[in-house]
Amino acid sequence: MATVGQSLTAPESGWQRFGSSESRFIYNGTWSTDVNVLYYNGSQQGTTELNASIVFKFTGTKLRIITDAYPDHSTDVQIEMDGEASHISLNAAKNFQRLSFEKVGLSLQSHRVVITNLTNKGLGFSAIDIDDTGYLETVIQPTILKADSGDSQVTLNWDVVTGANGYNVKRSLTAGGPYETIATSVPGTSYVDTNVVNGTTYYYVVTGVNADGESANSNEASATPQALGKVLLLIELTDGLQKEYELTKSELDTFVNWYNNRSISAGQPYYIFDKSFNLGPFDSREDYLVFDKIQNFEVMTFIKQ
Repeated sequence: MATVGQSLTAPESGWQRFGSSESRFIYNGTWSTDVNVLYYNGSQQGTTELNASIVFKFTGTKLRIITDAYPDHSTDVQIEMDGEASHISLNAAKNFQRLSFEKVGLSLQSHRVVITNLTNKGLGFSAIDIDDTGYLETVIQPTILKADSGDSQVTLNWDVVTGANGYNVKRSLTAGGPYETIATSVPGTSYVDTNVVNGTTYYYVVTGVNADGESANSNEASATPQALGKVLLLIELTDGLQKEYELTKSELDTFVNWYNNRSISAGQPYYIFDKSFNLGPFDSREDYLVFDKIQNFEVMTFIKQ
C-alpha cells in the first residue's frame, strides 16, 4: 500500500482515479496545462499564482491527491475538506504522480474539497483517487461576473448556473479578499449594490447555493462608482426667453434623445423638467417645455464636478 510521499502512477485496488482534465474540477486563478509523459494521462494543471485554487465535490469515504514535487515548489498548499483545513508541502525531491495527501475513514456522504496554493511557488495537480464505488459531483459555480459602476451604485451581472437555487454576493475593499457577504439567496443573475461610496473601488465575487451548500467563488470583478458630472443646459425659446437647467450628464442624454426623436415627429410634443429645488409648500414642481418653442440650446460643462 502506497504512503504519502511515494509515487503512485495508478490507483490501487479499491480506488479509482480522476485526472486533472476532468470537467468537474473547477480551477480558480491562472492555470496552465503542462504536458509530460510522466504525468497521469500525459498532462497536469500547473500554477505559480498565490491563492489559485481547485474546487471539487465527491461522494465517498476516502481521498488521495496526486501532484508532482520539486525542490522549488510550494511549501504551503492548503487542503480544505468540509470546512477543515490541512496543509502540505510540495517542496521536495523531484517526483511525478506523487501521493501528496490522503484522508480515509470519512463518512459516506458528499464532501467539498478546495485545494489552494498559499505561496507563489509551483503547484502541479495531476489527479485524485477516491473509492471505486464513489463518484465526482458537479460543482455549481457562477462564472463571467461583471461589475458596472454608476453614481453611488455598482451593478453586477453573471451567467446563470444550472442547479443553483440562488446566489450569495460578497464584497471586499481589497483585491483577492477577504470578502464580506452583502446579499444572500439572490434569485436572479444580477444585483445592484447601493451601499457604496463614490470614488472607492469595490471587489466582488458571487457564489451559487443549493441544497448541497455553497459553491466556490466566481471570478472577481471590480468597479469604482463615480458621481455623475453636472452640465448647464441653456435653452433659448422662439419668443426670446431663456431657460436654464442644471442636469447630470445622464439627464442631458435623456433630453437630447427626446429632442432628436421629436425632430422626426416621434415622442411627446413636450419635455418635462423636474424642478426639485425651491419647492416651498409644494410636493413637486415641473417645467413643461414645448418642442416647437425651442429656438436652440447650448450645453456648458462645469469645470469642477
